[in-house]
Amino acid sequence: MASIHVNGIDLYYEVHGSGMPLVMLHGNGEDHTTFSTLCAALQDRFQIFLFDTRGHGKSTPVSEYHYSDMAQDMTEALIQLFDGPIDLLGFSDGGIIALFLAIWYPQLVRRMILCGANYHPYGIKEEGRRDMRAEYARSGDPRMALMLEEPLLTKADLSRVQCPTCVLAGQNDIIEEAHTREIAACIADSRLFILEHEDHATYVEGSDMLAGLCDEFFREGR
Repeated sequence: MASIHVNGIDLYYEVHGSGMPLVMLHGNGEDHTTFSTLCAALQDRFQIFLFDTRGHGKSTPVSEYHYSDMAQDMTEALIQLFDGPIDLLGFSDGGIIALFLAIWYPQLVRRMILCGANYHPYGIKEEGRRDMRAEYARSGDPRMALMLEEPLLTKADLSRVQCPTCVLAGQNDIIEEAHTREIAACIADSRLFILEHEDHATYVEGSDMLAGLCDEFFREGR
């Protein structure tokens, strides 16, 4: 358990296990415990770094959120903690942050797995955005505003990703399947997995379903 000062804030993180470094980034409104089950399944083979993003968990509270800020936070953290490129697994908002990192700083990311990510707000199904609008009207939660207004990446941005990438989504995801397929199509070295019977979070939260993929994919090229 530790914290690191980056971009004017403190990010909380935990390190578990030993072996190849693997950074995991959680989704909106969550914290590092999202990956507890997956971490337990991998920590005898990977040294896993679990972060709380800004305004989440034990990291510094903030009053507004932008993916660019979150990506800059992680950029500074990776530069401070690691000597070379790392492997990265990002779920939902964490996947969006991973995309920003791979686009802006390709030298920092060796391989990445994106789970339920979107590159613009309309990648989220209309019913999902409707629920977010209702929640924002009720609570004024700036994390809802973040998902309704960002990210604003383009296909050209996605095409700048250089690292091998696995693009995942559930068959019943809140992300449009066509949008997930679009992300994979724009990344030259990518593999696409649409997971049958899974929704946005069931294969990540409280699940070790991705352990086998992590073992296979992140060990390639080592």
